[in-house]
Amino acid sequence: MSIHRHIAVLTLALSITPAAWASGIPTFDATTVAQLKLQLDQLKDQYSTLRQQYSAVIGSYGRGVIGLNESIQSASVVPGSWQDVVALQKSGAYGGKQAQYDKLLNTMPAELFQNPKSQSAKNYQLSTDSVRAAMAGGDSLYGEVQTHLNNLAKLSQQVDRTTNIKDAQDLQNRIATENGMLQSAMGKMQAMNLNLQANLMNQMNQSNAQNQQFYKWQK
Repeated sequence: MSIHRHIAVLTLALSITPAAWASGIPTFDATTVAQLKLQLDQLKDQYSTLRQQYSAVIGSYGRGVIGLNESIQSASVVPGSWQDVVALQKSGAYGGKQAQYDKLLNTMPAELFQNPKSQSAKNYQLSTDSVRAAMAGGDSLYGEVQTHLNNLAKLSQQVDRTTNIKDAQDLQNRIATENGMLQSAMGKMQAMNLNLQANLMNQMNQSNAQNQQFYKWQK
């Protein structure tokens, strides 16, 4: 029998005139009434405890949305592949960051090459695009990392404000998600750096190969 039913039965029993019949004469049994009342109070306490336990594991407390939009927006700025980063750079997706690094790089226009369509000119343009993309993408990734760090700081301030088990678990899950996004951003930053190094090494290899070919034909 459920606690609800126990309470209902005992409440009904207590509501009936507490009397017992002996030889047609009603007699009051105080002991029985006291026991019934004690059982009723105990069941009410159990019911209250169960309600509190149930309330502690249900509900939504809004922890999951703290800083989430900012994290998603910042994470979408830099894609996961190097090719996509370079493509975004060429399309001007990095806007002001790209213009800023153009000034710092002080790149040379292809028209200044003796043969703008030569392999040397193409290699120079490719290398310039890669460096510009790495700088603009790296700057964007740094901003994303900072966003995640700011969110983690905000979330850590909520630890002592949780109201129950469910609320605390929601906050813990949100912190884990934000930390995962932070690790992803740092991983992309490291991968971008490795891709840039590989690209520069490839440019050096191509330049050496062209020099070797040039001197070969000079002999």
